[in-house]
Amino acid sequence: MKKFVLVFVIIFLTGLPLSTFAAEKAKVGFIDMKRFQQESKRFQKVRSDLKKKFESLQKKLDNEKAELTKLEEEFKKQSLMLSLDAKEDKQKELERKQRYYKYLYADYTEEMKDAELDARKKVGKEVGKIVGKIGKADGYVLIFESQAPGLIYWDDALDITEKVVQAYDGTVQQ
Repeated sequence: MKKFVLVFVIIFLTGLPLSTFAAEKAKVGFIDMKRFQQESKRFQKVRSDLKKKFESLQKKLDNEKAELTKLEEEFKKQSLMLSLDAKEDKQKELERKQRYYKYLYADYTEEMKDAELDARKKVGKEVGKIVGKIGKADGYVLIFESQAPGLIYWDDALDITEKVVQAYDGTVQQ
């Protein structure tokens, strides 16, 4: 993947007219996504919402686990005193609860992965639009993400992260 991005950047740069780089107004910038995530109040709200959802699902899962543990303990205590049919019924109920717990665990895990992926896509699209607008408005030729493969050095004067954070937080859509 790193090689692909580097090859793409090289192809893109070689495809640009040399006059683009010779012009005085040609600008290159970068955005530090880690800093963006730390500083953006709107992004923090998205993160907080995901955390609340996770905690809610975790609480439900913990309750199911507690019920399962209680049922297992009851079965162990009563297994010697139960008739064969009653013991078999309790065993089936316990196995059903175990399967249900495994199902819930897998379902909640998948639900959280989907919620996180949806949030990433949504934020990514919004940030992409904002960076595009800033790029056009301020005359940037290229804007990189600071963690992009192949990006080894940049002057801090090229950092547009603060502009992106302000623009992102300023476009709250509720």
